[in-house]
Amino acid sequence: MADETVLRNEVVLLKEDSIFEILSEEEFKKNYILPDSAIVNGKGKYLMPSLVEMHAHFQPRNQHHKRYLQQYLSYGITQIRVMAGNEDLLSWKDSIAQNLIIGPDLKVAGPLIDGEKPLWGKFHDGPVITNTGHADSLISEIKAKGYDLVKLYERLPAKVYFEFIEAAKKQEMPVAAHIPFEVLTSAKIEEVFNTNSPSFEHFKNFGPLVTKNEVEKIAQPEDHIYYGYRLAEDPDLQKIYEVVKEIKQNQVWTSPTAVLWKNSSDSARIAAIMKTEAYKGLDEGMKNWWRSTIENQSRNMVLNRLNELLLKEMARQEVKLLVGTDFPNPFIIPGYAVHQEIHDLVDMGFSNLEALRAATIYPAQYWEEKDPANYFTQGRLANFLILNKNPLEHIENTFSIHRVVKKGKFFSPKSLRE
Repeated sequence: MADETVLRNEVVLLKEDSIFEILSEEEFKKNYILPDSAIVNGKGKYLMPSLVEMHAHFQPRNQHHKRYLQQYLSYGITQIRVMAGNEDLLSWKDSIAQNLIIGPDLKVAGPLIDGEKPLWGKFHDGPVITNTGHADSLISEIKAKGYDLVKLYERLPAKVYFEFIEAAKKQEMPVAAHIPFEVLTSAKIEEVFNTNSPSFEHFKNFGPLVTKNEVEKIAQPEDHIYYGYRLAEDPDLQKIYEVVKEIKQNQVWTSPTAVLWKNSSDSARIAAIMKTEAYKGLDEGMKNWWRSTIENQSRNMVLNRLNELLLKEMARQEVKLLVGTDFPNPFIIPGYAVHQEIHDLVDMGFSNLEALRAATIYPAQYWEEKDPANYFTQGRLANFLILNKNPLEHIENTFSIHRVVKKGKFFSPKSLRE
């Protein structure tokens, strides 16, 4: 994934769950004799890293969600960053690691940390923090329980938010965040986007920073939708340029989840999704919910437009992104939507290679894995895809999955969906 070079006639040897050696076909024939049963013939096919979903949610109490893990794997996703955690999700994480559940490996955020009058009201089940002085102990607790990152939410006071950022840095704990309302109305751009910044989730909260609205005049509304789309209605291209420049210069990670707004605002796309076999196989309860939200299309068009303007500028400035979808939100089919997000990045001006990196080596960089660009190296976990067609030629070829390989085990997409 360092460049667009396609290496031909290579042999990848696996040992247990990892890559043992990579050598030419000629070298392999000289040095190894293996039974046919131990060989997977990939002649005429393409090998690439498996995909990562960097923004999804699961509800273990929902009887259907566990089977969607297997569906994710069928689309080539071998790792998911779960953005709001609980002890049940930690149990899933452990069960997957022990091969008791078939699905992608999970990286689980701690419970959402929000401020007074949490955004999700009675459904909020995480800490509510209104004053400073709690960050160190709470992050220590989250880390000790086995969570992989901290998730900060929209109604945290600015001073509390920045305290958590500093405390997490000291404890070497990754942070993901929605930019809190109070930060939007009080902080300067350079205070929001800097080398200490968390990964920012979605672009909907960028509205006050990149539109012509005067943030200083805005009081925090009870209706969070106001911040989601009212303040995105009048984008300012100069402000978009300045924000993207800060993100680029400070190497701030963002997961736009642009497919969320595209899939919920485009009538033709919604109609096409509803005709897919992947959609038909989903549980009726979720599909009924999704269909009930179609009336929100006009509102979501505003957010989709803002996303597209930001993404086009990010493509122009060559900003690194993280692919995420925000499953199970409306018309986000598990696994399938990851491919849609990759394809949409290309439509916004990213090269095929750069869009693929956003779902492969950039997540590895985010987790600070060793030498992520050199993906196929000895000792690395054998997580990759065997494709029938080359996605560097046509990005839609990401769907042409012949086999998914997770930790050295080979899976047929069809069998995973049955």
